[in-house]
Order: sequence, then structure tokens, then C-alpha cells
Amino acid sequence: MGEVRVSPRDSEVRVSLGDEVVVELPENATTGYLWSVQHIDGGLEVTSDEYRAPGQVLPGAEGQRVVRVRPTAAGDGVVRLVLKRPWESAVQDQHSVRISVSD
Repeated sequence: MGEVRVSPRDSEVRVSLGDEVVVELPENATTGYLWSVQHIDGGLEVTSDEYRAPGQVLPGAEGQRVVRVRPTAAGDGVVRLVLKRPWESAVQDQHSVRISVSD
């Protein structure tokens, strides 16, 4: 059982059943744009979704959105996150990760 970290550059990851995938994306909450899980499938489930504030509290400082995903079955799945203001429909950015899970 391990932890696999995914950066904004990663679009695919291979893990074993029992591993946890950690997706970390830069987020500046003061702009109103927040990352959220828009879609998840293929035997994957979100176990936590949190914002981590920057180490120094400065106006406009960037924090991190940390989403933890756990596979519940072997196979392929996708988790897609979107960056948008909750009160708007327009998407500013998106990030998808294909997760291949082996026994």
C-alpha cells in the first residue's frame, strides 16, 4: 500500500490496488477559482478533497488543492478536475488523470 503523487504535468499513472493517488494542483482561493472533481469513474473514489493554504499568508499567495483518490477495483478509470468559480459556468482550466489499477 503506497501513495502515488500526481502533478499538473501528469496525465496518466499506474498503481496497484490498495495504493492511494494524490492529485496536487495550484489554487489561489482569493481569486474565487477553485478546483473541483467534475467526473470520476472506473472503480475510483475520492477519499478527501482539501485546500492547503500557502506557508506564508500573503495577499494573492498560491496554495494547493489536494485530492486523494482510492481505487476500489482493478481496471482503468479517470478523474477529471475543473478550475472555475462556483457561481459561474465557465471553466478556466481542467486536468484529467487516467489511472490504471492492477491487482
